[in-house]
Amino acid sequence: MKIKSNFMKVRCSKFNGFYCLLTSMLIMFLITENPAVSQTSEKIYASELDWEIEQITGGVHWWSYRGDDLFDARLSINMIEVDTKIADIDFEIVYVQNELLKTSYFASEKNALAAINGSFFNLDAGGSVVFMKVNGEVITDGAVGRNPYTENGGVGWNHDNRPMIVPKPENGWHNLNIENILSSGPLLLLNGEIRNFNNDPFNQNRHPRTAIATTDDGILFLVTVDGRSFQSFGMTIPELARFFIEMGATNALNLDGGGSTAMYIRDKNIDGIVNYPSDNLEFDHEGERGVSNAIILIDK
Repeated sequence: MKIKSNFMKVRCSKFNGFYCLLTSMLIMFLITENPAVSQTSEKIYASELDWEIEQITGGVHWWSYRGDDLFDARLSINMIEVDTKIADIDFEIVYVQNELLKTSYFASEKNALAAINGSFFNLDAGGSVVFMKVNGEVITDGAVGRNPYTENGGVGWNHDNRPMIVPKPENGWHNLNIENILSSGPLLLLNGEIRNFNNDPFNQNRHPRTAIATTDDGILFLVTVDGRSFQSFGMTIPELARFFIEMGATNALNLDGGGSTAMYIRDKNIDGIVNYPSDNLEFDHEGERGVSNAIILIDK
């Protein structure tokens, strides 16, 4: 399929660090303060984009898009679509507690079919800072003093391997009878309704995003949106919620984004990374950040 826009490439190296810093600051200013790059005469919905779609196994498809037809912004989007009714897939939360590992490392160690980075973690010491339960065992209770909306939802599943997205119970995560839970936020959609979001830079500025969503008919979406680049501006949280509505999702959850955003598909590109992680300020597949947890898909 034809890509409709030409994209500039910004390169950084150890010889031009100061220029690189100035360039990255300029990118952030242009993207967050002046997000519109064109004015479309007719609204285009996310489901109508010029997607490239490839089947990676039965019931699992990889969708990819680069262009400027959505939200008047240049965007690079990757999406794994899983039909949980027919796909022979196990889902797993993988994690480390006192270190940082790349999403691609988590995936390759498990010979996973695909993976996305997970929820929020301690960037210096490693370890999850949100509630996480794996196979019935509580791994972390979460850090004290976090903004409530950064873990007001969770993704979880039981032995039936049917992921569900749920709001945080009023009496806390411990009282939810789900075997595997990874909390995050903000919760984007619940029962087909877009949630209310705080008016702050985390929500209202465009950033790289990782998110997960479900539909009423058993479809699971795992999505990365690249950002902090002239080639892809990222999305605001309201835009991300609208994206999932337009894709037919009814429940959706934002995961950790920014420099953590990464999507892995086995045997694709460099180390399986198919998106353009932003941590090295290059629009390539090599800028992965070390993280503390990820969600992986294992084909049986």
